[in-house]
Amino acid sequence: MLIRKITRAALVVAAALSVTPSFAETFDIPVHYDTLSNGLRVIIVPDSNVAVVSCRLYYFVGGMNEGPGTTGLSHMYEHMLFKGTKRLGTHDYQKEIPYLRAIDSLDPLLQRARLRGGEQDSQFLAYRSEIFALLNEQRQYIKKDEIWELYRAHGGTALNAWTSNDMTGYIVTLPMNAVELFYWIESDRMQNPVLREFHSEQDVVLEERFMRHENRPLNRYFERLISLFYVAHPFGLPVIGWESDIRAYTTEKVMNHVNRFYTPDNALLVLVGNINPQTAMDGIDKYFGGIPRAAIPRDEVVTREPAPIGMTRFTVREDIEPRVDVLFHTPGYPHDDLYALDIIEGVLSGRSGRLYKRLVDEEGLCMNAGASNSVRLHNGFFHVFATMKKDTDPARVEAIIREEIERAISEIPSDFELARVANSIRMSFAEGLKSLEGISDRLAWFERLGSWRDLFEYPQKIADVRKETVPEIAAKYLKPELATWGFVLRRDENE
Repeated sequence: MLIRKITRAALVVAAALSVTPSFAETFDIPVHYDTLSNGLRVIIVPDSNVAVVSCRLYYFVGGMNEGPGTTGLSHMYEHMLFKGTKRLGTHDYQKEIPYLRAIDSLDPLLQRARLRGGEQDSQFLAYRSEIFALLNEQRQYIKKDEIWELYRAHGGTALNAWTSNDMTGYIVTLPMNAVELFYWIESDRMQNPVLREFHSEQDVVLEERFMRHENRPLNRYFERLISLFYVAHPFGLPVIGWESDIRAYTTEKVMNHVNRFYTPDNALLVLVGNINPQTAMDGIDKYFGGIPRAAIPRDEVVTREPAPIGMTRFTVREDIEPRVDVLFHTPGYPHDDLYALDIIEGVLSGRSGRLYKRLVDEEGLCMNAGASNSVRLHNGFFHVFATMKKDTDPARVEAIIREEIERAISEIPSDFELARVANSIRMSFAEGLKSLEGISDRLAWFERLGSWRDLFEYPQKIADVRKETVPEIAAKYLKPELATWGFVLRRDENE
């Protein structure tokens, strides 16, 4: 679903929505939007009814900005940003510098030895041993977890970070009188990062990959399914990175990525809570205003997914619940058809949706079934899924999915179905705006897509979809003969 300069003339908008009776709702959200002269965008939503502020810094970079040899760099840097800066995470940065330089000088030698002889090569092991010996000496000057502890000591909660295909987020909720700490820490991390403990953290990321993918059959299956679905666009690359790429990381490779993407002109600050917009802008200007834009212009991702020319079928056998997944190509944002696809998602999904009623309630073949419309900056996808019971024939489930898709193409949704879907979307939209964090993430997501203002146009866009057009939109995109089909089947007992 879609809802997942100091130019001192800050734009203040009260987002009051009054739409058609079937989607009537009013949201009074005072959005203050500003941009510093270095390109840093700022969204502030004041709310005097709370005593805290949700503080979030988003960078518009993720897996889509990577490629062969560099997959997972954004995720790796997410880890590294908590290692500190020239001021944070250190007892004496000047005394760390010789160790950092010595380790960096060994890094390319280590990688050449790895490519030449593998990770059991004696030269590789010797370089690695030398790097970790230097790191162990350097640790006498390292303050472990100082950033985390600073936030916690000042009442910070919900401290976290995440990386996705198209953006990364660094988040904390602070008492209203401690927000300046956020400006100080995040501006320092933006301007003065230090890749300390790089190689030990590289091992942590590798272990994370093993735990989340190699050791989790369902995640491993989806990773491969998505890589088959996207034959050209980097959306097909894993956000965490391929194992071989993670092993090949160097500090130079990471810093090249950082210098291109982790700059104020590619970032967005969102503050939601008990905060005065003018006072906040003064503080943001003080801490972030002097940070320069990227020295080298960023290349935009120009690759787009070519039109599919046939069906892809992918089958794995695992000791997990069997399932069927179907992925259909859809356009990137913005596109008017996406709103009709959200309606189709609602018609097919949920316990009252056509797929669940047919496959679970009526046929008794599955434990769950549904659909989702995954909207993305470029090429998105529409996902139909079914989790099967142990002895269910997957061919029967596939046949029913095809029948329900054909029904979506041939039948106009009933008024009852449309009312159910509209109510569900309205409730989801309203629920997402009830929390400070929900408002922050939704405004940031739409700003990444193009403009935060689009968030408040979403209900009307849904209301404007005419039910007569739904079948033709379904026919346009839901083509089983051009889809990517994934099947997880039980292992045979003899395997």
